[in-house]
Amino acid sequence: MKNNIFKQIFSVDWKSSNRIIIHIFGIKIRFLKPSIKNKYVKYSCPANEIPPATGILRKIQLASLKMMLIFDKLCKENGYEYWLDFGNLLGAVRHGGFIPWDDDADLGMPRKDYEDFFQKYKDGIPGYDDIYIDFDNNGKNRCFIKIKHKKLINIAVDLFPYDFYYKNISTEEQIQLTKKLKRERDKFIYSLLIPFFKCRPDAMRERFFKIRDKFILSKSISKEDKLPLFYGLDYPHYNPNYFFDYDKIFPLKSVKYEGYDFSCPNDEIFVLKQLFNDYMAVPDNCYPRHANTESFDEKLLDDFIKDMNNI
Repeated sequence: MKNNIFKQIFSVDWKSSNRIIIHIFGIKIRFLKPSIKNKYVKYSCPANEIPPATGILRKIQLASLKMMLIFDKLCKENGYEYWLDFGNLLGAVRHGGFIPWDDDADLGMPRKDYEDFFQKYKDGIPGYDDIYIDFDNNGKNRCFIKIKHKKLINIAVDLFPYDFYYKNISTEEQIQLTKKLKRERDKFIYSLLIPFFKCRPDAMRERFFKIRDKFILSKSISKEDKLPLFYGLDYPHYNPNYFFDYDKIFPLKSVKYEGYDFSCPNDEIFVLKQLFNDYMAVPDNCYPRHANTESFDEKLLDDFIKDMNNI
């Protein structure tokens, strides 16, 4: 326990990602590795004409895809709903699969299914001994489910919960309430308490629920009420509006992603515009944002993705 606390007071991670991450008394400082800047790619063609990834990055994408397919299978077996979210939703609409320089998997899920999924598989996933559920917990303002692979570090599915609000409100009211939720969740005091919350996802989640219920005023809201959804406070999303009207998400529909059928929001274009504004625009610095491609054992990747259709 003492070692874990010390690591949160001061620690440096330069291996797992493309950034050097320094923790000093609850404050996280991130530096892009100088070598990554040499890998920036600038595209001059339209976004939907950019060629797909190749080499080790493509294998990382395929490993993430397999994790998504396993998750999709588990959801279908249990009647859980989910949808492609953030960069994966953008990739589905703009590229028919992964954004060519992307390297992770983001999915959204209603709170009830999210919690049921956790309870069902928190002790292991039958038939998949190398895959497990854990919390990504920074001790401050982030504590959400990641579906991980024991041998392939940084191959994971990020699962983001959505809660229901208790009444319909205007867009301006949504934006103002988003500001309140952010202020409550990101209070500076929580940075000072990181060493005590980092190893306590249960305490982190309880804090988020208290903030949420302070503004929702009701714990009995369900999908059947057809009320607005908002990002669960489990993750510090940076969008100015956390809310989506019910009919922007439901009923879910199907979209092709890397040749497979996945669920997506009912009005995926509206969602993308709220997330990215001009979702067809290509950034100037295109590079893998999360995984350090040099840290992967390519043979392990090959072994994992060789039976993609045998899930």
